Amino acid sequence: MGIVPLWTCPLCRKGLNYRAGERCWSCENNHLFDCAREGYVNLLPANKKHSSEPGDSAQMVSARRRIHTAEIFRPLADNIQSILAGENAVTRILDLGCGEGFYSSALYQAQPQAQVCAIDISKPAIKLAAKHYPAVHFAVASTFQLPVLSDSQDIVVRIFAPSDDREVARVLAKGGAYLEVTPAPGHLWTLRQALYEIPRAHVAARTAVQGMQLLQTSMLEFEVELTQPLLCDMVAMTPFAHKGRRERRKNLLERESLLLQMAFSLNLFQK
Repeated sequence: MGIVPLWTCPLCRKGLNYRAGERCWSCENNHLFDCAREGYVNLLPANKKHSSEPGDSAQMVSARRRIHTAEIFRPLADNIQSILAGENAVTRILDLGCGEGFYSSALYQAQPQAQVCAIDISKPAIKLAAKHYPAVHFAVASTFQLPVLSDSQDIVVRIFAPSDDREVARVLAKGGAYLEVTPAPGHLWTLRQALYEIPRAHVAARTAVQGMQLLQTSMLEFEVELTQPLLCDMVAMTPFAHKGRRERRKNLLERESLLLQMAFSLNLFQK
């Protein structure tokens, strides 16, 4: 297991210890959580689920995996690595809403001496992530109730996923860095134009988080041309799969290719 992750019990908030012989995690109140064959642990209690299979579906996860394998988002991963490579004395990193682990792996590559833990509410996503990136510690968990010890993380990263600012501040060590990556207003604009008669831009990224100082703000923009199979995957991995008029969506998915604008805001804060 390497360095033991600082997971906490989602039922009583006590620290979890790994029992190697039994391949499970347990707290002092003897709440047990089995370690899956792929290496991840499920820390999402049944009474905290809002559906039988919360988060991204297996279909969405598979589409996202194919998009990442095609390196469509590589410029963003490189940019994130560049920002975090400047952080010193990093021993623990937490990736919130990690999906199938593409960016979690990039975080590990940026700070290979650090322990990288990553969580997502989608079990299919975590299962695939743990299979492909064994150097990262993965858990099925909610980004609004982090199963992580307070003041334990040197870096917390949130890429597109929702989260709770109070939880981020709780788990981040004093002086720690928080990187927030969000879609910029023009992100996927041609896709929106194809789906909606009156497309709306994403809201601008925030530049203030309570209790934190903004250290750096930047934008990343580039274009990619998607062939028809990857265009279908790009739609399938997003909420656009079920939005817009059906006829418009059908026409979009039948196109041979699409030139797509990618635009991101990256804001680095310090606690």
